[in-house]
Amino acid sequence: MRGNSYHFSSMKTTRPVGRDTRVGGFTLVEMALVLLIVGLLGAVFLPATNTMLENSRRKETRTKMEALEQAMARFVMVNRRLPCPADGDLPPGNVEQGLEQPHPGTAACTGPGLTNGVVPWKTLGISQGDATDAWNTLVTYRVWAGAAVAADALTQTNGMNMSTLDPATAGAVSGWLASRGFRACNATACPAGSAAELASRTASNGVAYVLISHGANRIGGFNVEGNYVAVASGPGPGPLENINFNAAAVRTAGLNDFYVDADFAENPAAYYDDIVLRPTVISVALAAGLGPRKP
Repeated sequence: MRGNSYHFSSMKTTRPVGRDTRVGGFTLVEMALVLLIVGLLGAVFLPATNTMLENSRRKETRTKMEALEQAMARFVMVNRRLPCPADGDLPPGNVEQGLEQPHPGTAACTGPGLTNGVVPWKTLGISQGDATDAWNTLVTYRVWAGAAVAADALTQTNGMNMSTLDPATAGAVSGWLASRGFRACNATACPAGSAAELASRTASNGVAYVLISHGANRIGGFNVEGNYVAVASGPGPGPLENINFNAAAVRTAGLNDFYVDADFAENPAAYYDDIVLRPTVISVALAAGLGPRKP
């Protein structure tokens, strides 16, 4: 019996003719072209994206400030006065941070509270976040109060109560309003009765208080750590923003008894990005149900 014999042929791998087996990749020229295209796209779309982001932050901040205005009206409804400002110069952990100065507000507002005035969020029963703008700066709060206007301060007991005034009595309402409230202007030179004057006591639409967000550059406000922002985060400040700075005396004397409410301006020489709410004395009283009684 013949044994079976097996024959193994060797297997040889041949390389297909004409096929390039090098690993594919980008050449330096191709990489340069990609980077150029990305850079061009960034140059086109990044400014638009930043603008959209800032517009969103401004919208968010204005919404929060309108909510603060409502919180103020609720406070006035209960207490018949406006709260004194909180001292923005106080750090976290300080038991007085976020409280009106003094509290419960039966005396004149304190000097630090007026000069470093921010919204007293604890006194209003809201969170610190509710009193902070979209750039993480506390909302500045300036109210018609202090030694210069002690007799007519809106923070004194019954300081916002107009319910005893009879509109049928000549001059009763206008006379009361003529001694209370800031002026509001859209220019730094703001003589009484000028085109720059937006609100005034003599026109019976004096401003009870102003809420100020110092905008994207943040300068003139206090951050949540209790630090004053003395250097702009970006462009500015312009001369109009200087009027709204915190850490300064309340503007109640002479021709400087006003705060600025103006349109957003990117011009470096006149930069202005503040957001201002300025309810009038009469509007706050009416919102709180403390307006003049019916004839």
